[in-house]
Amino acid sequence: MSTNESRPERRREPRISPKGTVLVRVDTYLIRGRIANLSRSGVLAITRITAPERLLGAKVELSLRLDGRGASWLELRGRVVRIGASSLAVALDIVPLPFTRIIDQAVSHSTRHDRPLSVVLVDATVARRTEMAEAFRAAGCEVLDVSTPLEAIVRLGESEFEPDLIAIADSLPARISDELRRFVAREHPDVMLVTIGDAVSGPDELVHWLSAANPGDDLAHRIRSVLTRFAQR
Repeated sequence: MSTNESRPERRREPRISPKGTVLVRVDTYLIRGRIANLSRSGVLAITRITAPERLLGAKVELSLRLDGRGASWLELRGRVVRIGASSLAVALDIVPLPFTRIIDQAVSHSTRHDRPLSVVLVDATVARRTEMAEAFRAAGCEVLDVSTPLEAIVRLGESEFEPDLIAIADSLPARISDELRRFVAREHPDVMLVTIGDAVSGPDELVHWLSAANPGDDLAHRIRSVLTRFAQR
């Protein structure tokens, strides 16, 4: 694709959230970040530092590489269009063909409408974890169920794309589950967090609670309600 060709309006272009690293260079200044999302026309990176305001509007060079074996660095060019406390948005000017192919291929695999929602379920209670996993699958989800936060972190690191939802059961000690939630909020900010417990309603400070109680055999239905709220975010 020629870089001079007209492209669709940016707001209509699909965005994907693969895992990967971004290096942004302006002269001798270098910012390292992780990919928040990509489209054919732009990159949003999550950074550990706040970029200087003087970079707003500056022309930059980017090196981008997706996680995974055999991935290579792609060289891009663009300009900084937004600076956040821990983010940097770049509109792309130079879009090489390999980058376009990656976007097109990834969209076909990652668009919510083209695939089931993916769920990571963390519960040390085997019987309940099995029942919840079956209910999520009955609701149309792909489920990865693990018993410990360490297993969850390892499997999250191995996956090519972000999960849509992480469900953390109250079988974990409060300190450990809080640490896992902080990890998810920091490293996977777009993932919906749900807490699972046997009580009908959860603590007031938890935004998303899912009761594992299933007296009316309606667990899959209630899971679909949670997923509907997620889709409407």
